[in-house]
Amino acid sequence: LFFVNHHGPLRVNSGGRKGGPETAYNILIAIHENVELGDSVILLGDFNAQMGSQTVRHLEQYIPRAASGTARGGVDHFFSELSMVGDLENLGTGGSDHDALAATFAF
Repeated sequence: LFFVNHHGPLRVNSGGRKGGPETAYNILIAIHENVELGDSVILLGDFNAQMGSQTVRHLEQYIPRAASGTARGGVDHFFSELSMVGDLENLGTGGSDHDALAATFAF
């Protein structure tokens, strides 16, 4: 299993200095350079990019988006080719400006 956590650039949906496609490309390159044969991938985090943003759309071309949160317009995402078991669980904010999210994947 190759597990990747990403924290995206601000402004929300900007993709940072080089834009959403470049941010997605850099994430995919990092995965490609480190994943081992036979690994399943789970990519998750605060992408600072909502569904429909360039970053998310480009990632979805290569790794299915399994679930997304709703805080801050839905900037927290899970991507994986693995199937989720059950629904995304919202554990509350715990003092953060984002919700703590729990997901279970079949491995």
